[in-house]
Amino acid sequence: MKDKRNAPQEKSQNNKLRKIMKNRWFYPALYLVVVAVIVSAVLWTQKDGGTSSADKHKKDDNQFALDHNKDDLVSVNGRKEVFKWPVADKNATEVVMPFYDVNASPEEQQKALVTYDNTTTQNTGICIVAKDGKTFDVQASMSGKVVKAERDPVLGNVVVLQHDNGVQTMYASLDEMKVEKGEQISQGQVLGIAGQDLYNKEAGIHVHFEIRKNDKFVNPTSYFQKGIASLDNIKSNASSSEVTNGQPSAKDRGTDQQQDNQDNMNNGKSNGKTSTDQSKDNTMSDNGSDTHS
Repeated sequence: MKDKRNAPQEKSQNNKLRKIMKNRWFYPALYLVVVAVIVSAVLWTQKDGGTSSADKHKKDDNQFALDHNKDDLVSVNGRKEVFKWPVADKNATEVVMPFYDVNASPEEQQKALVTYDNTTTQNTGICIVAKDGKTFDVQASMSGKVVKAERDPVLGNVVVLQHDNGVQTMYASLDEMKVEKGEQISQGQVLGIAGQDLYNKEAGIHVHFEIRKNDKFVNPTSYFQKGIASLDNIKSNASSSEVTNGQPSAKDRGTDQQQDNQDNMNNGKSNGKTSTDQSKDNTMSDNGSDTHS
């Protein structure tokens, strides 16, 4: 009964729709509506895409600013920091070979000599070992940028950090490196694991640690717990412009030669005086002979 009642109404609605469709304006109006829907959809899509692109650029800018600020932060921290031992637990390690100090006693200097390939050289850093003889993590003594991280056939893996004011720290004889060139490193960050090298076999498992100012080597133990400003009085060594490979600086190599030259000069002066005296004696002898004659 209900279907029969609804049938006349549906028929009436269909008749009205047919009458509307017969009008001339129906299809143009329908076309305009469809076009408007399509255009609206396109504009909405472009708006979303533009927003996404803007967000992406904003994200990239923020990332650049973050990286830039990180570089500045590392630099600022480096100026405020002090040199720390390149190990987590200083009490668990010891210096097995000291820095060669020209002002040290002969006994101390002897301990700082390295013999490799039948050649004896002066140690330009300190060699640190674990008291139990095992390997250990090597940490950054100060925040900086990795300017070298590579394998050396003689020194093992070598990492060099650049700090402010021409200061560098070097970590050699590493069995494994955990950083790459170009990285910004924070103080205390693990750079690698101590290992062995061919250059100083007698040291066993160790890390060779150096501090340099404008390529001039300094005794690391004299600068621990001191900042970069403590190196301001260190002048560049013009004869040692190359990055060290563990060999002594030109100044240190020339110290013994300079001493020998000084001794030779002194001997020369002494010999010169003796020759003069001898010449006077000979002259007096000749004069005496002539007088006697």
